[in-house]
Formats: sequence, C-alpha cells, structure tokens
Amino acid sequence: IKAETLTNDPLDEAETRKRSSEAISHGLLAWLQRQMRDWEHKDKADRYNPCSTNISTRYIMGVGLPLFYGFKALVIISSMITAAGLFFVQRASGLEPRLAEIVKAMDRNAPNDEVLKPLEGTSLELYGETMFFALGGVYILQFILAMAHFMRQFNFVKQFDSGNSCMRDFTLHLRGLPRSMTHEGKLKEIVERQFNCKGEVKGVSIGYDLSKPEVGSKVFDMFEHRMVRADVAFYCANLDSPMVKAGWGYPPHLAKREQLDTIGDRKKFRELWDSGVLQCSGHAFVVFKSKSILNAIESKYRGMWVQSKIRPTEAEVRELQKPNMLSKDFKGRYRDEMVEPDHKTQERTFRFITEDIRIGGNLLFAGARFYNAETLAAGEEILTESCAVVVDDTLEPTSTMWFNFGTPSKQRTKNSWRHMFVLLGIWILISLAIYFPLFYFLVAPCGLAKFNPSVMAAQLQGMSLAIAGNILGVVNWNSVCAIGYYSKREQDEQFVYFSTFVNFFNSICFIAAGLSYYIETGFNKVDLNNLQENDAVDFVRERQLFDAFYNMLMPGWLFAGVLTGKFMGWFMPVIQNYVLTSAVFSMGCLPDPIRQLLTAIIPWNPSIDWLSARQAEHIFEPPELALAWEYNMYIVTPCVCMVSLFFMSPRTWKVFAFLAFWGIFMYLLHRYPTLLISKKHMTSYKVDLLACKLWGFPLSMILAAFGYWGVRCNRLGTNTNLGSYWVVCFLFLLGLVLHRLALELLSRGGVKAVDLQDRPYHVVEQKLRYTWFNTNPVHILKSCYYVEKMGEGVEDTRAFVPFEFGKEYLQIFAEDSGLQMIDEEEERLKAQV
Repeated sequence: IKAETLTNDPLDEAETRKRSSEAISHGLLAWLQRQMRDWEHKDKADRYNPCSTNISTRYIMGVGLPLFYGFKALVIISSMITAAGLFFVQRASGLEPRLAEIVKAMDRNAPNDEVLKPLEGTSLELYGETMFFALGGVYILQFILAMAHFMRQFNFVKQFDSGNSCMRDFTLHLRGLPRSMTHEGKLKEIVERQFNCKGEVKGVSIGYDLSKPEVGSKVFDMFEHRMVRADVAFYCANLDSPMVKAGWGYPPHLAKREQLDTIGDRKKFRELWDSGVLQCSGHAFVVFKSKSILNAIESKYRGMWVQSKIRPTEAEVRELQKPNMLSKDFKGRYRDEMVEPDHKTQERTFRFITEDIRIGGNLLFAGARFYNAETLAAGEEILTESCAVVVDDTLEPTSTMWFNFGTPSKQRTKNSWRHMFVLLGIWILISLAIYFPLFYFLVAPCGLAKFNPSVMAAQLQGMSLAIAGNILGVVNWNSVCAIGYYSKREQDEQFVYFSTFVNFFNSICFIAAGLSYYIETGFNKVDLNNLQENDAVDFVRERQLFDAFYNMLMPGWLFAGVLTGKFMGWFMPVIQNYVLTSAVFSMGCLPDPIRQLLTAIIPWNPSIDWLSARQAEHIFEPPELALAWEYNMYIVTPCVCMVSLFFMSPRTWKVFAFLAFWGIFMYLLHRYPTLLISKKHMTSYKVDLLACKLWGFPLSMILAAFGYWGVRCNRLGTNTNLGSYWVVCFLFLLGLVLHRLALELLSRGGVKAVDLQDRPYHVVEQKLRYTWFNTNPVHILKSCYYVEKMGEGVEDTRAFVPFEFGKEYLQIFAEDSGLQMIDEEEERLKAQV
C-alpha cells in the first residue's frame, strides 16, 4: 500500500490494460460474491438457500420479504375466486357452444336468421344476469379476502417485530437540532442529561447536510477510498486464507493511487471540516444500549431543548417581524438545564415564535424561544432555545440516506416535477419507437381487414409492452432515487405510487391503441334483452374483441414479457457492460474520443486511463432485491385482467385461471432464482400496507363490472340509455371509498408490539453487521481523520470501515484484526503529519 501510494511513476499502456483486465475479472466475480449471504457466523459465509431458509421467522431483509410473498398469495387466491365465479357463469349460461355455432355459420356466409338460430329458445338476458349476480358474489368474497389478508399482514408485522430485533429498535430519531450541533460527544451528554439516562446511550450518529453537490461528492470520494483501503488491507492480511484465494478482496495494484492516499484524504477532510461547510442537517440518531430503555424514553419524552446562536438574514428578519409571528415578552429560566444546572438562576426575558420557521438553515418549531429579541437585526447574533422533537417512525440505516439529509422540501418538489417530465418524455419516445409502428403496421391493417392478428403477432405486442415497461421502470427508479428522500420508506412509497401510475397509464394506452378498432366495432354491441334486434356480426365482433385481448395477454404479456424483462434486468447489463469495458480498457484498439464516448454510457462513468477494482465492482453490481420495484406489477396486471370482465365471452374465466398460474409462476421465479442472484435491500412494512391500499383498484373494477352488467341486463338501468352507465363510475368510486375506510378501521392502534426478548445492542450488531455508525460517511471520516472533533465518550462508536451489503466480511475483519491495524496506521500517519 505504501509503495503504491508513494510511487508517482506513470503506468505504461500494457500495464494499464493488464490491470483493467484483472479489474474486470474481479468485477464479474464480485457480481456472484455480493449476492445475498448469511454473515451471522464469522467462520463461514453461506449463500441463503431458498429451499431451506424460513423467511417467516428469520431476519434476512426485515419483515418486507415475507409480507411481499403474502401479497403474492392474495393475488393468487383472488384470481382463483374470480376464475371460479366466471366458470360458473359459463356453465350456467351455456353460451359458449352456441357462439361457436354462430361463428361456423358466419364462415359459410349463412343468412342472418340462420346464423342466430342456435340462440333461439335461450335467453341472452340469462348470461347478463348470471354475470351480474356472479360478479356481485365475487366482489363480496374478494372484499372479505382483502380484509382478512390485511389483518393477517398487520398481525404478522407485530409478531415478526416481537421475535426479531433490528437497529431501529435501539434508536431515537431527533429532528430540529441546530446546524451547529456537530459534536457527537456533546449531543450524547445533552441526551443523557435531559432524558435522565446516564450511561444508557451507546452513541449518537449525526445526519450532516450533504445536499450541496460539491460537498457531497468530496465526502463520497473519501468514503469510497475507505472502502478500497479496507478491501486491500483484508487482502494483504489474509493472503493464504480460503476467502482471498476465492476472490474476496483485491491486491493494491488494482487500486488507484488516490484511493490509497490516506494522508491526502486526512488533509482534505480536515480542510473541508475547518471550512465550516459540514453542518448538521437537523437530524440525529441516538442509539441506546437496550430496547427497554428506549421504550421507557419514548413513552416519557417527546423532545428536548437545545440552545444555539443564529444570525438571520434580512428576509428572515422581515418574516419574524410579521404580525403575530413573535409573542409578547415573557420571563423564565433556560429550559436547557445543562447551560445553568442551578435552578435558582435569574429569569430572563424571551419571546417565542407562533409558527414553524427556518432561520439560518435551522428549522425552529413553534414555541422556540428568542432570548434577545429586542436586538433582532440582520446579521446580529440571536440566542435561541428550540425543541428537538422525537420522530415516531425511526428508520433503518442505509449508506445512501446520509447523502440526502439537508435537501430542502422545495428542492424535492422541484426534483419530483423534473422526474415527471422526464418520464413523460421517455414515454413519448417509447410511443414513437414501439407503439406507433405496432399500431400503424399491425393493428390498423388487421382492424380494417376485420380479423385478429396472428398469435405470434399478439405475443410481439405483449413483449413490446414488457420491454417498454422495463425501460420506464429503470428511468422511474433512478429518478425517484435522485429526488432526495433521506427516508428509505418514503422513497419506496413514492416509487410504488409513481411506478403503479406510470405502469397503469402505459398499459391502458397500449390496450387502447392495440384494441382500438375492436373496441369501436365490438364493445357492447349485442343487445342481451332483444335477440331480434341483433346482427350476427355483432356477436362475432364482441368475440373478436375478447380474442384479441386474450391473445395479447397469453403468453406474451403475462409470461414471455416477464421473462424478457427479467433477462433485461439480470443478465443483459452484465453482458453489455463486459463488452463495453473490454472494448474501452482491455483491447486498446479504439481511439480516445470513441473511448470517451463509450464511458459515458458505462455505469458510474469511469475515466479512460484504466479501470480500478472498485470501479469494476460498481459497474458489475448485482441487482438489488428492491421489493418496491415489484409491487406495481401485482397491482397493474390484475387491473388489466379485470378489463376482460367488460367483454361478453364465456371464456373470460380462462384469463383469471392463467392469472392465478402467473402468480404461482412469479412466486417461484422470485423465491428461487431472484433470491439467489440479488443483493440485499431493506424494505419497510409500510410499502406492503400501501400495496394493500392500492389493491382497492382491482377490487373496485370488479364492482364497476358488476354495475356494467347490471345495466346490460336492465337490472340497474336501461342498456339503450347511455346515461344509465353512470352507475359504473359511481360503483368504482364507491368501491375505492369502502376499501379505504375498511382498512383505516382495521389499522387503528398501529403495529408497534412488545418485544418478547430484550436482546442487547451488541448481539444485534453482530447479527446484522450494519449500524448507525458504519453507514454514516461523515461519522466514519471523523473517526479516522478528525476524532478530536467528536468529543469524549465516543470510543465505542468510532467506525473505520464503511458498511455495504455484500461486503460484510470487512466488518468481521475490522472486529477481529483490521481495526487494530487501522489504528496503528492512523497513529503512524499522525506522527508523519
């Protein structure tokens, strides 16, 4: 490491190609190694066996994974119920063989009376009434099933949380701290004093404001360098171990010099800190040594008082001087007892603010005190005392969340609008490149010729929709991640909302374009109440409408499209990135301008000099098991299948039979290959609760179809009067309202449960490997390069090796020997500096 750091000789072209080739090989190997493994025991790192791992009780990715499989079960059972109800309609009405005879008669050009002869003596109204009552019964059963499923998921969260422990069980989330609160030791002392819990706090992790790109990029680079040094140190310290021989870690020559320059990073971080740009975002996470202490604190306290000195701007002074913004003068002692612990101190004059306001970057809640309000002026220092509130929804720590602290809500709103415009632009491009050619060259000619596209052409339509959906999904995911949510739960919920809406809109537009001619000529054409008023062509066209829709679904949309999308997400990036990186870095046959152009489309955009091992790991990163990505499919696909309920066909039950089979197929696809090749990714239980709420849309479509057939059979209106169909929209909205009210009623009381076992913090830390300290980039850099700025009492919470899913072995290495080695390196570097 020292030799690589101090040697400044430039590398020749042969050496750069050799190192890049080794890095590419390491990246491909890391694609396999960073998939989900069990690091609970130090002496082995076994991959999870989907066949034997009990995901209902074991904490692999939290409660999100078993809840997700429970939601899949809801889709499967719901589809079976619908298929059974529609199969009953087919058997009771006896319409299918008669429609087949009509088609045969049409093929031999028989007159209209002869074509309709098979329907004489039967009542078409019977089919409409059977559909009407069957769908009513199906809706009632589905509604009961949805409520039972919600209660099962709700209770399962309580049961799972009571038997498992995670970091949020030990953590108190404080919001509203002053920007000057960057001293971990001082904040820990304030918490222990005001909450009366001396010696019970493990440590404090402060969320720093990294929202400015120039600050966040510098911190990220130094954070990445710590990861590189840990991997290299692991490799050098364990050369003869089986893990190194299997490819874990990498040698120093696969790291760039700046990645190993500890002295340079120390200097850069100290300069960055002393410049004053690293400020508190207002958020901090207090970690307690036991869950019972945290529960006692949460039940007794809702916040704590903290003093700070701020300098308002002219605009902020004008905001404070608005009528009724500041109260009249009051007298009292400091609320922060640490400032003056003697309760006999003199009282001071203060005013409090009546509304939440942000001054000098500090969020002050209503009730915050101004002790020298009479000197209020722009640029003048004001002593304030505000309450840092306890946030109810504590998060699980992730490395990416720390870079989003401090992002203003206005900026997030702006990013959200930009996200929507980007999605709209991509959708327009997809429409021009995929949908328009399909409509112009396939759908329109078939519609004008009055026959359905071939089965293979219908599969092409379904696969095209799947490809378009995957492209929109990738753009959607990247855009939501760039909005700036520090809360992983909030980010996942926004993605579920966005992806469900986009996928539904995209599917409806695709159906409208692909079936436009059939809908225009065949939808609701048959009069069920008067056989003589019908033309034989009307029966054929309604049948063609369903056949075109069915052929599009099976198997192109439901199965071939899914497999195409999985290939695009699993293996296509690996193949594409291997070809690009080999062409740019290994072959040496391309000119620099072409290489520069190609690196722009390679993930993480590496420089063209040579490829390091860490860059290769990023490029060949395995797919994350992001469950929020999956949920929209289980909402939109049933909604699309529900469209068939509005078509007159005795074979509608087959759509839902295949939908149930699709649900089983998707479960097996996710339970086995997806779990095996994916990287860990935490998902909150609230994402599943949101999916349960969105399940009201397919349920409401059943109720709307109930009203539709009620009008067609003259039970809820007159088929000839278009005004009667308002009941369809009314029942759809009524279904949404009933579903939401029922869920709100069942979810009263929350999901917080009493833990059956009060496991100590260090036991849970060794099991999970991630903490609030080893995921916090600034906390790690301060621990390594500027520990004196952390204060006293932080020895147990210093973190030297960043945490990342797939690199848990580095945390084990740090626990055993690496931490001591890094400490010795730090002391040596201090002497050199």
